[in-house]
Amino acid sequence: MSIFDFNRDGEVSSSEQAFGLGAILAALSETEAEVKITIKASTDGDEDYESMDRDELESLLEELQEQREDMEDEEPDDPCSDAYDEWEERCEDLDEKIEEIEELLDD
Repeated sequence: MSIFDFNRDGEVSSSEQAFGLGAILAALSETEAEVKITIKASTDGDEDYESMDRDELESLLEELQEQREDMEDEEPDDPCSDAYDEWEERCEDLDEKIEEIEELLDD
């Protein structure tokens, strides 16, 4: 779960990202720290994989596989909880995307 998921719906909207980034920048303005911030655009599963070239697909596949591996460390302890259901749904979504890209690369 992301720290920017303020409404706890399992997704981080662009508004939540902007609010979180603003809060971080405001806090950092009080310090003399040097910070590098990377913002990744979220996708709603409407990615047009077929318009991507092979290098883009392979890069995206690698990124999604890393995200999926990271999610294993985030598995909630209680399999009967809402948090577990949300985690499981996110895992399934990632698995579907990975499978779709793998099929395109196999063609």
